[in-house]
Amino acid sequence: MRHLKSIYYCLLVLPLVMLSGCATLMEEDTQEVKVRLLCGEKNIVSTCHLQNSRGRWIVATPGRAVILNDNSSLEITCKAPYIPPFTVSALPMPSNSMLSNILAGGLIGAAVDLYNNTGMKYPENIDIVNPSCK
Repeated sequence: MRHLKSIYYCLLVLPLVMLSGCATLMEEDTQEVKVRLLCGEKNIVSTCHLQNSRGRWIVATPGRAVILNDNSSLEITCKAPYIPPFTVSALPMPSNSMLSNILAGGLIGAAVDLYNNTGMKYPENIDIVNPSCK
């Protein structure tokens, strides 16, 4: 009977171990972000430079860019006609797969996800309010 109990616990733990590193296996290290520069409710046409420690991208707003995920913030510098350039930051947040790792007890898998830059994602929609627009 004790032997069966050990097998039962092994069968319960095995799926949790297999889920460790889930985001690394299931998600890419890139993502698409949509960037908009707003004045009130209106879109402003501008050029924005997106940068993190893994690369730099240029997007005309409103527009989309495919970027490399990173654990550091995404710095976004925008310039529009008659508006001085300004910079904002978008912070990465844990992805759903990484949250599943943490909830399932896969702290090692979550660490692997962080190391491989697949566990964190930037917001998919980045709406920037022009600071000189009142």
